Amino acid sequence: MLASSGYILKDLFMPARLNNGERGTIGAFIETLIPRDETPGALELGVAEKILDTASEDTEYRRLIRKGCGWLDRKAVGWGGSGYLSLGEHEREEVAGESAVAPAGSIPRIFFERVRSDAFFHYYAHPASWPGLGYKGPPQPDGYPDYTSPQSVVH
Repeated sequence: MLASSGYILKDLFMPARLNNGERGTIGAFIETLIPRDETPGALELGVAEKILDTASEDTEYRRLIRKGCGWLDRKAVGWGGSGYLSLGEHEREEVAGESAVAPAGSIPRIFFERVRSDAFFHYYAHPASWPGLGYKGPPQPDGYPDYTSPQSVVH
């Protein structure tokens, strides 16, 4: 009986994956952080999947996302929603803004900063986001074809 209670507690405190509600909430949060405009949004470039992949492998990250999503869903009730996913764009932005200005070291603030950092990392690593920056991509594999030509030096 003691061994089985250990498995129950492990599943309760360190579940193997996020549930569908949490997956929807993190997707909506990421969409709020990096929406579609003249460039593709974060969801279109698979950013949510990359963050969920990280959460599936990292217990601490998964716990942070679970707590952050719970906070977002609780805050959404104050905005008239049944959860973060049920809010409109403006309300989602307001709730996300509250997490951004939460006290330093609090779960909402840590959640906001970590997920935002990871979302931007994955977003800007994708070549489809580069045109919005005016970045044409790395010089390789084409390289610099004139590398054998001497460069003029301006004095």
